[in-house]
Amino acid sequence: MIIDVNAWTGHCWALPVDGSVEAVCASLHAVDVRTCFMSPSAAAWFPNPHACNANVYEAADEQVNISPVPALSPRVTTWRDELDSAVTHPGVKAVKLLPAYHGYDLKDAGELLAELSKAALVVIVQTRLEDPRRHHPLAQVPDVEAEAVVEAAETFGDLNFIIGGPRSYGITSLTDKLIGMPNLWTDVSQADGMDQVKLFVEAGLTSKLLFGSHAPFLIPHSAVLRVVNDLKDADAEAILCGNATRLFGL
Repeated sequence: MIIDVNAWTGHCWALPVDGSVEAVCASLHAVDVRTCFMSPSAAAWFPNPHACNANVYEAADEQVNISPVPALSPRVTTWRDELDSAVTHPGVKAVKLLPAYHGYDLKDAGELLAELSKAALVVIVQTRLEDPRRHHPLAQVPDVEAEAVVEAAETFGDLNFIIGGPRSYGITSLTDKLIGMPNLWTDVSQADGMDQVKLFVEAGLTSKLLFGSHAPFLIPHSAVLRVVNDLKDADAEAILCGNATRLFGL
């Protein structure tokens, strides 16, 4: 059984892929993903990302294997109402923040993070949606530095954070922080490089790594192979399922 902490539904603006709920779920089921945490990809581009959250709520109502992950933005004045909706919706265990796309710094999201801490929801801060080399030249969106997520996790010690989609270097450079901070994890959805996950494990990060497919932007089969290649069964099981089970209380 695999738990995917970083899947999406909706339009993929750089590639002609099918981002419908049905297509994404089918691609995940093919690699034995039993539970996926799904966010609306359109939320990255909408002036009001909250308007996109109905897509994942409806998907979760129709498919029991989906845990909806609504997108929140502290720059939209209705964020408190949207948080209330998230808290009361069954199955919501996490929210997604996209600081680079919504034009704010995590240092300026203190009120939102404080309320999320009270709500006991996990915060997934998406550091990258796609390789910048695929960006349209007039729509360049820089990555969020993983260190910014660490700083937020240090400030809000009672709030659990996942660094979403960091580059391999972003994980490696934070090895000591990840090991030493009980409220910080990272997914490995975009951790490319030869034997990269194995290197993370050898550095002592097994308990801090979470499986993420980044479907439909990336191929789920490749995401699984990134984890299982050259790993002992116990390490692979922790990353594919065990760590997320404990984090989310599944």
